[in-house]
Amino acid sequence: MATAITFGPGRMAYGMFLPQLREAFGFGTGTAGTIAGLAFAAFFLALFFTGWATARFGPRLPVLIGGVFAIAGFALTASAPGIFLMSLGVAFASASAGFAWAPFNSMVEHAVEDRFQKRTLSIVSTGTTFGIMGAGLFAAGLVFAEQTWRIAWWSFAACAFLVVFVPLVLLPQKAISGQRMRLDWRFLKSQLKAKNAVPLYGFALSFGATNGIYLSYWIEHIASAGGLTGLAPELIGPVLLCVFGLAGCLGLLTGDIEDKIGLRTLLVTLFSASGVSLLLLALLPGNWTATVVSAALQGICLMALSSVYSFWSERLFPKIPSASFTAVVMIYAIGNMIAPPLAGLASNMLGLGPTLAVFGALSFLSLPLIRGVKNV
Repeated sequence: MATAITFGPGRMAYGMFLPQLREAFGFGTGTAGTIAGLAFAAFFLALFFTGWATARFGPRLPVLIGGVFAIAGFALTASAPGIFLMSLGVAFASASAGFAWAPFNSMVEHAVEDRFQKRTLSIVSTGTTFGIMGAGLFAAGLVFAEQTWRIAWWSFAACAFLVVFVPLVLLPQKAISGQRMRLDWRFLKSQLKAKNAVPLYGFALSFGATNGIYLSYWIEHIASAGGLTGLAPELIGPVLLCVFGLAGCLGLLTGDIEDKIGLRTLLVTLFSASGVSLLLLALLPGNWTATVVSAALQGICLMALSSVYSFWSERLFPKIPSASFTAVVMIYAIGNMIAPPLAGLASNMLGLGPTLAVFGALSFLSLPLIRGVKNV
């Protein structure tokens, strides 16, 4: 529930509603990238705090803080009279995902048998798909009801109350007990410097950059290119968000697929798909088939790679599974944070389409990292 709400509308609503937000507040592509970068920076800082807080107080506190940030972020955006409060609200909503995601990996370690952990981690990591689809369907319903984007954000704020109260009731004691400890930063640093983790870090940074750009600009690029034939401009985001989330459900199978084809083949497949996704968006933004395939591929990549980073980091760092996963997600967040503002600046010179194509190539340029990956 927490990942569905915080990683669904919390992370995705800004990109989905960007055309409407630009119209309401009057800002350009460069500013849009800066706002996205600030939102991802908030996500990064939340992850940093969560790594410490989970070890010190257990996973329940970060999840509850994530719920509070989600409520505040959605409400601020919905009521914002100007761009400053809107940007602050978007940042708070994005931060909520950083508070709520990683703690569930810690719960899985303590509450789930070893033989079920990989599949459970896949389920946790892809739980956001239901939030994404729900946000898309709800936004589409508001369009048909002729309601404004502000109503959508107020509704997301109401849903975020679930993140605050559900963990208080549903989290089993087994999942949150025995986890309070002081972090040994020197030990963590020595562990995380392992050379065999370089491919993991590189792939996390690469996908953080490309996925951050995709989520920030995909709807804006399609809308500015003239939209999709037969579809109202206000429905572009909701419809493609549903496609994104529905395809992302395949991420539930990530652990089982990796068992059959191995980690190396899985990574090559996912990063190739990510590159194709960005190239289709860049080159054919007005084509129904291209945009639907692009959204589906990006949804699969996001959910599957979230799962991969989870069980891959656990294998490389069995002594510090929660801390290592948080570190990997922070590297992913650095890519999120840096790339959208750079893309916004580049688009002023190159145009948004060529900029997306350039960053799409980054996925393919990451593939040589596969040489350092072992099928373990």
